[in-house]
Amino acid sequence: MASFSAWLTSLPYGVSLGFIALVLVLLYFLFGLSERTKRVRSQLLVLCAMDLITLLFFLLTFSLRVSKLAQNAGATPRTVPRLWAFLMIFASIGAFFAILKHDAKEDEPFERWIFALLVGVGSIFSVMMFSFIGYYLSSALFIVLVMVSMGERNKVQLVVTPVIWCLFTYIVFARLLFIKLPVGMIFKGIMR
Repeated sequence: MASFSAWLTSLPYGVSLGFIALVLVLLYFLFGLSERTKRVRSQLLVLCAMDLITLLFFLLTFSLRVSKLAQNAGATPRTVPRLWAFLMIFASIGAFFAILKHDAKEDEPFERWIFALLVGVGSIFSVMMFSFIGYYLSSALFIVLVMVSMGERNKVQLVVTPVIWCLFTYIVFARLLFIKLPVGMIFKGIMR
């Protein structure tokens, strides 16, 4: 499994995203074959997309290096993604059956394509910026972008939410799991 995970990490981001998109397109047509799934196809696709991303993260954990210090502490860089994947299994099963219930709400027409496109492009751009401006600044800017596009105008929330998220990820990854997230080329000299 470690060699498959190493191969997976060597793939460009576009290949992984393209594979996920291909699987979702195939599922779109598959869910259209049955009347029971056709009426809730969008909800099922969102659930499947989350499951595919969870599977990707789970598979990538096999290529993470684990230090002796982390092994002795009981929590390794593999712990959080695997715990997340384990919890997602139960959440997905429950959500799948709730969506397929006969009295479940049917899909509504989606009218926020610009928002969805903005979030999709923003997330890809955010990941691409990790090597330049680092994870923390890139994710903070992405969070602000999504909040503004969702209509948030409270300046305090626009500042506090990304700051709390960055502090949370710093504590979990840097302090608990001993994983250094990318700081970016711009800040590398400052961090030394």
